[in-house]
Amino acid sequence: MDSNVRKQQILEVLNKCNGISTIDSICKRVYASRSTVRRDLIALEEEGTVKRSHGYVSVIVKSANESPIGMRRIENLDKKQLIAGKTAPLLKDDMVIFLDSSSTVCQLAPMLKLRQNITVITNGINIANELSNAQNLKCFLCPGVLKHKSLSVVGEFASNFIKNFNAELAIMSCKAINTKGVFEGDDSQGLVKKSMIENANKTVLLCDNTKEEAVGFFKLSDFNDIDTLISNGKFSEELNNILANNIKRII
Repeated sequence: MDSNVRKQQILEVLNKCNGISTIDSICKRVYASRSTVRRDLIALEEEGTVKRSHGYVSVIVKSANESPIGMRRIENLDKKQLIAGKTAPLLKDDMVIFLDSSSTVCQLAPMLKLRQNITVITNGINIANELSNAQNLKCFLCPGVLKHKSLSVVGEFASNFIKNFNAELAIMSCKAINTKGVFEGDDSQGLVKKSMIENANKTVLLCDNTKEEAVGFFKLSDFNDIDTLISNGKFSEELNNILANNIKRII
């Protein structure tokens, strides 16, 4: 079994156990040896996702702040892949595209490699790394301050760099969505994304429906700033009605 799949299973086990479990219990539930689970737990701990202590493992509690890239990469992976598949038809040859550093947007990398003469401007080191071997694609990585937790580049340099371009699409995710708008868990990340929205002809938001339950303190945008919203499923009835009345296209 792929280690990322097993890591996701471990997190699912922990979530079902109110965020804490013994290592022996995890081994039984994911059908893996103690040594294999131990390696996965060490990796998850290094990524800031879990904490090990005296035979127990606990999930590091989420907050309104930005989550570690390791957690985001494997969390709700199936939903992110579904959303990326729905986004693929929007990607055309010869396009100029802004991509944020989110793990959801990173799922688009294999699809971008199939296009010709694409220009990507991103603040995500993870995105640039995924596209590094694509010969038919030009990738600009924003200058600025590195956020180690999210592998993204932020700050005034990044925001100003984005203003040098006019993109057809800005494709991004978010920390949370509710009836008041779209939110980020980090102000510096949010400001870079705002610059992308301002310098793109259209903005595409990739947002799985679990984001309605999340919390973000920095407002990224109102709904009328979003041209297309792509999700894995519906949100609450109240939010669905607001989205339908304010966003041009929902997929």
